[in-house]
Order: sequence, then C-alpha cells, then structure tokens
Amino acid sequence: MLNKQSFKKTLISKLMIKLKRFFLLVAALLFIVISSDVYAEPIRVIANSSVTLEQLKLKDLRSIYTMKKRLWAEGEPVSVFVYSGDNAIHKTFCRELLKVFPRQLESVWYRLVYSGTGASPIRVNSEAEMLERVANTPGAIGYLQSESLNEKTKIITIK
Repeated sequence: MLNKQSFKKTLISKLMIKLKRFFLLVAALLFIVISSDVYAEPIRVIANSSVTLEQLKLKDLRSIYTMKKRLWAEGEPVSVFVYSGDNAIHKTFCRELLKVFPRQLESVWYRLVYSGTGASPIRVNSEAEMLERVANTPGAIGYLQSESLNEKTKIITIK
C-alpha cells in the first residue's frame, strides 16, 4: 500500500514540476514578445513645416544624417536633430531606418568635427524637446516614435 501511494505522489510531483516549467516557459515567451519592439510605435521622420519636401529617398536621409547634405532643395540650411547615442529611439532609428549602427554614425560625426570640415547634429534629450526644437527651427529634421505633431511640424515619408 505504501508503495502505491508513494508511486502516485512521485508521479504527481513529477507532473507538477513539468507543469510549472511549462508555465514558466510560456510566461517567459509572452514577456519577450510583449516587451520586444514588435508592438512599438514606428519611428517617424519629422521636419519643420518650412521644409517643402513630403518624401525623402533613403540615400538622401543618410546624406542628411551623415551631415553630407547641408542644404534643402530650395537652398535653406538643414538643421539635424538627434537623441544621444544610448537612447533606444536613436538606436532603432539608426538600425531600422538608416541601416547603420549608431557608433558608425557617431564616428562620421567625430571625423567631421575633428577634421574641421563639418559639425555634428544637435542633440536632444526627450521626444518633447525633439518636437519643440524641430518645430521652432526652420529647415530642421528629426525623428519621433510617438505620434505627437503640431502645426509647425510634418511627417516626411521615406521611400
């Protein structure tokens, strides 16, 4: 009798351990999916309303953010705004939109500054500051992850 009871207890405890492991695995997978960028807002390129372009080619966007393109088509100077290198929005923007690593972009900026041939972009600390600075700077370009816009900014589509 003790043998049958102990066998049942052992079997039940083994099943409970497997069931706990299964639920932990499912919980971990759900956490990974929910916390991943799959459900994050897409990065939007924004510009001051003085910029007449509605679309930019990817190569033009790269030229702007590597500080090679300094004037808009109508001759207005381009003012480039970025987040700091450790900002998650900046990392996503670099990897997904520009198709470069943030450090590659920063090394281009450092070369320009230290060689005396150019300047680095203007850094901002938050989405609110990005929106405000782009809105108040003619010829400005930046990027946001939120849908926040105002009458002085517009979204530029990338093709």
